[in-house]
Amino acid sequence: MRFLLSALSCFILINISIAQPPIGKGYELLFDESFKGGKLNENDWRYRIDRRTGFGYMDGLNRKENVMVKDGALHMVLNHEMIDGKWENTGGGVISKHNFGYGYYECLSKPFMEGHGVHTSFWQRGAKNPNNDIFEIDSYEIDSKTWVATNNLYFDLPYKGLDRRPWPHRAQVPFSLDKDGWFLDAYEFTPEGVIFYDNGKIVAKAEWDQLNAHQAVWLTALNGVGKVDSTKQPAESVFKYYRYYAKDYPGITILPNGNFEYNQAKYNPQKPLCWNNEGTNGAIQVIEGGAYLENYKLRIGALAPFKASIKQQLEFIRNGEYQFSAMVRSSGGQDEAFVKISEYGGKDLILKVPASEKWMKLVVPVKVSNHQVTISIGSQGSMGQWMEVDDVLFYKPLADVNEIVRAKPFATPAAPIWKLAESEPIEFIGDQKFYFFDRNVGFGDSIAVSVDLVANELANMTPIARIPKKGNSGWSIQLKKDGGLVFRIGSIENHTDIIANNIYQAGQKIQLICEFINGTAFIYKGKDLVKKQSGITQNTKDATAAGRVGTVGRDFEAVGDVVMQVGNTDKESQQLKNFRGSIQYLKIYNRKLIQ
Repeated sequence: MRFLLSALSCFILINISIAQPPIGKGYELLFDESFKGGKLNENDWRYRIDRRTGFGYMDGLNRKENVMVKDGALHMVLNHEMIDGKWENTGGGVISKHNFGYGYYECLSKPFMEGHGVHTSFWQRGAKNPNNDIFEIDSYEIDSKTWVATNNLYFDLPYKGLDRRPWPHRAQVPFSLDKDGWFLDAYEFTPEGVIFYDNGKIVAKAEWDQLNAHQAVWLTALNGVGKVDSTKQPAESVFKYYRYYAKDYPGITILPNGNFEYNQAKYNPQKPLCWNNEGTNGAIQVIEGGAYLENYKLRIGALAPFKASIKQQLEFIRNGEYQFSAMVRSSGGQDEAFVKISEYGGKDLILKVPASEKWMKLVVPVKVSNHQVTISIGSQGSMGQWMEVDDVLFYKPLADVNEIVRAKPFATPAAPIWKLAESEPIEFIGDQKFYFFDRNVGFGDSIAVSVDLVANELANMTPIARIPKKGNSGWSIQLKKDGGLVFRIGSIENHTDIIANNIYQAGQKIQLICEFINGTAFIYKGKDLVKKQSGITQNTKDATAAGRVGTVGRDFEAVGDVVMQVGNTDKESQQLKNFRGSIQYLKIYNRKLIQ
């Protein structure tokens, strides 16, 4: 036993010595949880205590009793046990009491893999305050006995006119553990999106330049996902450490929702997302129209005497010289109307908001020396008095230039509903790697798919599809081994194939656009229309099948917010192969593209 422990210690030390953020990017370690001692540090973490059910496949009970710190690691016990006269699948987890923003997140863990039914995850969502569900980053979600890990990004904020925002990124990537079962996993959360790492190597990139939120980190082992092999339990998933590194992004604000655009029409306008409210009920409102920038602004006021404020704390930020700015206007006459910057390592900075019907800019430098800051905005006044705020920024200035890099709007009319591989192509080698896209992508009376594609061989392959097995709706883009292309409309069982010959050659890039418009299909190669076919009775309104990029098989299915392995499904064969090649500039529209 002593030898085994020594060997394990040596292995972990070796991994810790090579584990580090990307070299040359200026990262600084600001949070290091190595689970020392004999109990969880409840100043930094809280237990996940809940029951997780749903979708007809999940029933797990998360308990404090199943989580313990010992031998320099966090252990989560997985068990099938009798509790209060009922058999339960028990597991557990911990959630950080701190929020983390842009940075490099790293975790060394040993997920349970011996029997089906356990879902081990390293992820980020929500916060210590309830008004902060902006996105979810799944650095990994691993279902035991399944050797494909998910690298996900979900985004909760709405598009105008859409009930539900499509999944930005769901990559399913084959992975491996070391000989002792350890997995070094990390992700880099940046203003441009998320980069996922497995064992020190980049495995996926979610290009999404609308992310800015500080949220909590979760380390969890959920039991009771799918059919549970209780003969392999009790067992455990183990987390050796979690680390967070931060870096500077000069000219980019690190304050979430300072433009008050996040709520839009979906969320309660009296509770601006990412901020904590205090004071008179109803005195705080996110209002559409009349904003300094874009569409929304914050208003504090009421038709009765009021006192109200909002505040937001940023933790684990780098020290140094920052600049705060905000656009404000006010009726004047209030007892107070202010912006306050505090808890940054210096004296509170209080900026009074002057009376003005025009937008005015408040600016103040802030020297952070304790890796945190709190920003508060508030007013106290009488009936009919008000103050408005917009474009609140907190950032490190660009050298010698007083400019900022602004985030893009959440949606524009010309934007595709979903896109992939904007900055570089994604390579597929014919293994189980694939990407999901959502059921409301490529949906409606008209759709369009635009992509740059390279096939590494002439073969029957389906690089892109959102097609169910049965029904009258769905679509897919298929390559034929003779160099042709099939744009299929309908289901696997009931469809019309629109076939274009001599479309691709092995190893050569082609630009494709496939459109379906109210019963007529079009195939373009480059700018040339190569096939048009009308009178199609099937349609593209299926809402049951998730889309796939990269594989033809259905070994895995998107069920709720996790990926389930499915038995007895169509797999790669000599007749139908997983895609081998690369895809770039994939854009899918719920409308026609060619005017």
